[in-house]
Amino acid sequence: MRLWQIDTWDNCVTLDMGPITIMKGSHKTWFKIAREINDFFTNRVSEVKIYEDGELINKKDWECLMIPFNESLQLDKVNTKSPLQIIHEKIVEFLAATPQYESILEEWEVLKEEEEIINRTILEKFDLQFRLKEFDESNLKDFFILSSYKGILTPIDSKLLTLKLLLEKEITKRLLIIIELPELYADEQEIEELLLILKLLMNRGCYAIIITTLDDVEGRSNFILKGQVINEARVEMLRSKVFNTIPIPIENEDFLKTKELLLSSVDKVGIKGEFLLDFNDIHRTHIVVLYVILKLLEIEWDIDFTKFPPNLKKFFAEY
Repeated sequence: MRLWQIDTWDNCVTLDMGPITIMKGSHKTWFKIAREINDFFTNRVSEVKIYEDGELINKKDWECLMIPFNESLQLDKVNTKSPLQIIHEKIVEFLAATPQYESILEEWEVLKEEEEIINRTILEKFDLQFRLKEFDESNLKDFFILSSYKGILTPIDSKLLTLKLLLEKEITKRLLIIIELPELYADEQEIEELLLILKLLMNRGCYAIIITTLDDVEGRSNFILKGQVINEARVEMLRSKVFNTIPIPIENEDFLKTKELLLSSVDKVGIKGEFLLDFNDIHRTHIVVLYVILKLLEIEWDIDFTKFPPNLKKFFAEY
């Protein structure tokens, strides 16, 4: 279990991180946090600070790739930062090794012999002159265009292509991949393919943050409840405070069951953030533990205290 503390000028959140980190739900909070993380790693003068287990992360050791929910790769416009750059390099390498390329270089040298004639017959009267640039491998990129057999790429097509290209990349730094809503315009088979590629990248030491509404993605999970980030790590950090605060005897098992109840319940909370529990299915001790945990997390939870014994009523009223 690793903790990332993300500090910005207006907020501080703690994420429970793993090789794959899940940000559950399509919440605006995740949209903001994902871009803050990306800004920290990609912006040299970023005001965002990220601490791992209390120590400021050295961004020079990392590379971050953000794959947004509406990812769109421009196949016909490839710059140096594009994931497609590696494809261009492979094509150029192949073409440059052909006999035909050598012939082009020879013909280009012959063509350069015409510089003097053009300068004398066309440009001299204007006090101008020209010369042909040297032709090398980099010029080949200007003469080919990439396209897809699929025609227009959907967001999931672009996400899959980006991840496949990463498998071809030589990874020299810690690589963090942030993927937003991979399920957008995707079918079950495409999601399975994406998760398989991610697994291969994780085997190479990469890390991923996935913002998703899917239930079958495995990783360290983070949730949003009433604007607060909730995860197992944050709850575990409250263990000693909970034991020291509750006015009734509790066992470690009570804390573990309550933690599981909280995280499983938050996982089911919809975008409206309604946190509903059936008290008939919960032991009274666990209700008390849950109330204290939520209070420590600064999350209000309205419960009916009238059915509790006097000592607990007094505790609830004063806490």
